[in-house]
Amino acid sequence: MIANLLISRRLDPVALAAALADAAGVPVGRVDVCREDGDQDARDWEADVLCTYHYLRGDVAMSLDVYVRDEEGANCTSGEPGLAAALAERIGAGMLYPDDRVDPSTYWLADPGGTVARIRLLASEDEPPVYMVDAVEAPSLTFPHAKVTPLAEVLREAPVPTPLTATLDLDGPAVVSLTIWERLVRRMAAGWPPAGRYLPELYGEDLRARDGLEREFATSPEAERVVLAAATAEVDALFRELTEEDRAAPADAPWWHTRRPRRPWTD
Repeated sequence: MIANLLISRRLDPVALAAALADAAGVPVGRVDVCREDGDQDARDWEADVLCTYHYLRGDVAMSLDVYVRDEEGANCTSGEPGLAAALAERIGAGMLYPDDRVDPSTYWLADPGGTVARIRLLASEDEPPVYMVDAVEAPSLTFPHAKVTPLAEVLREAPVPTPLTATLDLDGPAVVSLTIWERLVRRMAAGWPPAGRYLPELYGEDLRARDGLEREFATSPEAERVVLAAATAEVDALFRELTEEDRAAPADAPWWHTRRPRRPWTD
């Protein structure tokens, strides 16, 4: 098992080796820990746990590249998440590990309090960079200064079926805008998956996609307009059903800007 971890505070090599041994369930003598620029020739390459580390600046203080032999340790079968959670509990620090499916700045956080949530980590343009935890999806003991909020990049990547648009044998800007519009409406109908949360900025983007659809429909080939009009009318009807009048909206705004969700999201 290979793990790439970031730690919120520095540990000396002895303490790090002890924590890794305990987390992986192996004797501390079977753990080899070495700094990235250390003497690689002196390492025990047959150890059950190999860890190469280097120091960072900012909200994360160390980076670990860890290799655990598959046949060793109870936490190996759960991979990075299991090892990160075990280390967070043992050393009392936040452990970050990559979220490869989303934005490169998005990580998973294993907090010593047991919280597991996505987190946004930003790097400055300094050399070496300074790292800052900008936001986290749930309150964190390790990063109490971070804004607690759903992450826009995670919500954008969340799968939302668009069965109506998917059946259209069309392409072009109007279809892209219609897909975004249908994603919003289906998301609303399903109770704002994956966790009942959304963001005003994303809702605004979705409304602007409906603005764009109105413009793009007018410039679409005439043969496509009948199909686009029927699909748009169906999505619009569902949007009306799921929303109610917003009395605070400007009177001259397009009708979809004058309505608000009957079941609001949380943020």
